[in-house]
Amino acid sequence: MPRKPHLQLPADDLDRHVNDHPPARRTRLRRGGPRTPLPLLPLIAALAGVGVAYVSQSAHSTQATYQAGNLAEQNQQLRGQNSQLAGDLARLESAERIVAAAQTLGMRPAGHWSYVDVPLKPVVNMPAPLVASAPAGGDPLQRFVATVGGALGVHQPRGVSP
Repeated sequence: MPRKPHLQLPADDLDRHVNDHPPARRTRLRRGGPRTPLPLLPLIAALAGVGVAYVSQSAHSTQATYQAGNLAEQNQQLRGQNSQLAGDLARLESAERIVAAAQTLGMRPAGHWSYVDVPLKPVVNMPAPLVASAPAGGDPLQRFVATVGGALGVHQPRGVSP
């Protein structure tokens, strides 16, 4: 197959040939990237919200794990301190240590025991309870209260008759 000679045009002729046929409709060029269709915006917002919620939950979980580790370490330290203090308390409560401390203060065991016999007296004096008495007058309310008091077991003072 024979080759066709390649047609070379000078640069001035190139501009003339390109613009020989102007387009029937002018295409509109816009600047910037591609536009997002409006119906996809709620979907994009929902996906962004899910992403933010996931990151927030992950951060909260990490913080909770860190706090749990710190609290476990603090619990272990407090358990060790508790066992040390329990041992100190047992040592300080021992009878031998108390006797030795008393003797260093100049105390000595008692030779014999003494008891004091004291009669018991009440610490607080309680006043006598008040007893409802029969009304002297003819007030119906007082008679009703006295009747109900008698029915409920409230006794009248001695020497007073209804």
